[in-house]
Amino acid sequence: MADFAVPTLPMRNSAETRAFYEKLGFICAHELAPPDSFLFMMRNGVQIQFFEVPGIDGTIRDHSCCIYVGDLQGIYRAFAAAKVGKLMPIEQKPWGMPEFVLIDVNGNLLRVGCPRVEM
Repeated sequence: MADFAVPTLPMRNSAETRAFYEKLGFICAHELAPPDSFLFMMRNGVQIQFFEVPGIDGTIRDHSCCIYVGDLQGIYRAFAAAKVGKLMPIEQKPWGMPEFVLIDVNGNLLRVGCPRVEM
């Protein structure tokens, strides 16, 4: 198995977060009820975990993660069709990678990009 990391991001409400990510095509792999609310969402090879923090301010962008995909245009179209969150257009970044940003229902910033592999 290849090494990988799974981001764990804060959420205000498990049901609201689950519904948001399900609209993006994620499935719930595991959910733990209060008082230890926890959510584990998956979409293809992407895995994101969430822990409940009821008092977080959804307008502050101090939590983020990067998601690397092979079909950036396809993922962008799927996320745009879901009509959830705040979706920014695809941009070519100075470091040579095209990416877009989606801000979720909790204020988490998801950077979705298609990396170049340079040797």
